[in-house]
Amino acid sequence: MKIGIQTWGSDGDIRPFAALAGGLVAAGHQVTLVYTSFDNKDYSALAGTMGFQIRRAHDHFDLSEVVLAKLTRGVMKERIPLRQLQIIMDEFYVPAIDEMYRASQRLCSENDLVIGHWIIHTLIAAAEKAPTPYISVMLNHGGIPSRFLTPIGLPNVGQWFNPIWWRLVNLIVNWGLKPYFEPLRKKEGLPLPADIMGEGWESKLLNLIAVSPTLCPRPPDWGEHHQICGFFNMPEQAEPWEVPGALRDFLGAGPTPIYLTFGSLMPILEQELRETLALMVEAVKQAGCRAIIQSSLAGAGDFCSNERIYHLSKVPHQRIFPLCAVIVHHGGAGTTQTATRAGIPSIVVEHIVDQVLWGNELQRRGIAPKVLHRRSLTPRKLAEAIRVVLASSRMREQAVTIGAALDHEDGVEKAILLIEKAMTR
Repeated sequence: MKIGIQTWGSDGDIRPFAALAGGLVAAGHQVTLVYTSFDNKDYSALAGTMGFQIRRAHDHFDLSEVVLAKLTRGVMKERIPLRQLQIIMDEFYVPAIDEMYRASQRLCSENDLVIGHWIIHTLIAAAEKAPTPYISVMLNHGGIPSRFLTPIGLPNVGQWFNPIWWRLVNLIVNWGLKPYFEPLRKKEGLPLPADIMGEGWESKLLNLIAVSPTLCPRPPDWGEHHQICGFFNMPEQAEPWEVPGALRDFLGAGPTPIYLTFGSLMPILEQELRETLALMVEAVKQAGCRAIIQSSLAGAGDFCSNERIYHLSKVPHQRIFPLCAVIVHHGGAGTTQTATRAGIPSIVVEHIVDQVLWGNELQRRGIAPKVLHRRSLTPRKLAEAIRVVLASSRMREQAVTIGAALDHEDGVEKAILLIEKAMTR
């Protein structure tokens, strides 16, 4: 088949689709991946290694300090999840909609099937107009109503009340997202779905939930089109990497270090990034452990590296995490699954709402303590969590057990089987 894929977001929203594209190519399909990176990253090297075609829908976002300050401070201060999403979409979705829609139309005209990140309503509209079969992908399971699941951030008061929670959340989300969906659909003569959170995001042909069934068993009241397939892992050969000599020396010079990263939510403004790094360094000092700290700040090693701390920038997480004792991270879907698959306990410091979901899942499985919150994070709080996890043999053993289960899952392979089966139907 000729298959077009479209995604939008940060590393955690683009790399899983690149992994899927590569798997589909290996299975004999012709694949084109279109992406919109809101931090203007280039993913063409992955396409060259894995054999799929790649295009950018939008070439450049304004990453000036004024915009970044507005975005990061706005998201960090905002406590309402919908408002967090609106802030991000206003800066990094709305400006690209026209180009994303033209890219969506082209994908639909060139391919037998299109697959899209759930949030890309331009692809949904283009697929309806063409018409072209459309399959959606969700990178977490927190947006699908079930009486067995509680919406993220709301208290679990039992199966009898969960449907009421979901109806309330749907009303709020539909109201909040209507201004983003409605203009394009009106222009194209398409009706606005009554339930944007359900009908507007998910494909009735097949909605793939790219999470581990080990971490998220499938609720029995989901429709058959919702299928959990497992995480979309990037194959190691796609990103060749060897442990640098200096890092190898550091790893061998003492107890196993912990690893600290907030991934795509590490501050971009230099002053705020320095403050975050200083917090991490002080927490490591108070915890009395060794650590690897990841950031993109040039010269960061000058002030946050010493005999107990090693600073690095870009590195494939799947290669470095197994060498560490604890992973301190933001609870993004990709980082969560990589840490869990490595068999290493986590400490989740949530920045936005879906990260609470992952932090709670890891705590429920006994491989992470209670979720910490970036707004209220202090060196003391982080150091306490580090000491608790390092001292817990039970967490380490449970992490190894769950990691072994995840290591036997192949989300890309399962997704391809489901895609081919759906298209056969």
